[in-house]
Amino acid sequence: MKKLLYTFAIAFATLSFGQAPITTIPFELFGDHIIIQVSVDDSEPLDFIFDTGSGYTVIDLDVEEALGLEGKEIEMNQASAAWHLIKHNTIAINGFLMEKNTKVYSTDLDHLEISLGKDLDGIIGYDLLRHHSVYINFDTKTMNIYDHSKSPKRGDAIPFTLQVSIPVIEGSVVLNNNEAHDGSFFLMTGAGTTLDFNSPYAKEFDVINKTGKHYSYPVKGVSDEETLHYEGHVKSLKFGNQIIEDLPIGISEAKSGIQADKKVSGIIGSQILRMYNMTIDYGTKMIYLEKDNTYEANFKVNCSGIDVQLSKDKEKVLIHQVFENSPASEAGIKENDQLVKLNGKTMKEVNLAEVKKILKQEGEKVELVVNQGGKEKTVSLTLRSLID
Repeated sequence: MKKLLYTFAIAFATLSFGQAPITTIPFELFGDHIIIQVSVDDSEPLDFIFDTGSGYTVIDLDVEEALGLEGKEIEMNQASAAWHLIKHNTIAINGFLMEKNTKVYSTDLDHLEISLGKDLDGIIGYDLLRHHSVYINFDTKTMNIYDHSKSPKRGDAIPFTLQVSIPVIEGSVVLNNNEAHDGSFFLMTGAGTTLDFNSPYAKEFDVINKTGKHYSYPVKGVSDEETLHYEGHVKSLKFGNQIIEDLPIGISEAKSGIQADKKVSGIIGSQILRMYNMTIDYGTKMIYLEKDNTYEANFKVNCSGIDVQLSKDKEKVLIHQVFENSPASEAGIKENDQLVKLNGKTMKEVNLAEVKKILKQEGEKVELVVNQGGKEKTVSLTLRSLID
């Protein structure tokens, strides 16, 4: 009897925890983005975003040039920037050599670097996941790579389908007027959001007018066309056995691209997904979620009324947008002002992700020094949520 119990315990442990990984990869968490080390054709390690929403392995045009890679110009749907298909390449993630049939594309990633405030060399997602399952541990900041079906099966088990190579799960939301609606949602670790509603779904259920106090700002997609994007609240989001209440959300009015998808309701992004240590297995089309050490933390929202990004030369931090009826607009801060200091620290002492985090601390007072029209100006803001 003891032998039977012992055998059962081994079998249960194997089922729950999976086999030993092929390799373990450390990662950096920059803001809400997973940054891993990738080599192209035996290059020095490069900084790549790991994004479950990326159907291609992409490198920056500058990296293509610096590595002397040969690229053929190609056309991509709805893309205004130049794209190249790189010939004859190998890809290794922290020394782990990926499959030989991995195609690599290049394009200009400056718009991402300016927005995130970090030099990026590339993006990878589907090309890793279609061959291997991964276990992402945010507590230890490591990613384990397994053969399909060999990864840990711990936590809430949620099936998914693939839509344009991106995992999609079923869920439901309760809007602020208590309306409940079912939906399906892309899982995108590279999307720096909580939950964004796609424009067709938002229009169908009039989500903008059912999310309480909200504000809007213009955004650009892959084309140069600007559309409005709204920020608001919903009462809850449910997926699998997970229920997240009082959730700040975004609402898209995109007319093209993934946020105009009519089949999928929206995107669950990195601000939610990083609350879980998770297994993603394309072989079985299952995701497993375990709450990590940050799960109980409150979601932070814009409390300053400004959006910051780098200048085109990446040498300055600029006020990209100022929202109406906000602490920043009341203090006279204007678009294109240069942010010189925050709480006495220069922009060389604090990175853009840290700036954004500091400006989301509701109830705190912060001091900003901005260069406005060639003159420095010091302002004090008492931070308050723009959507409460």
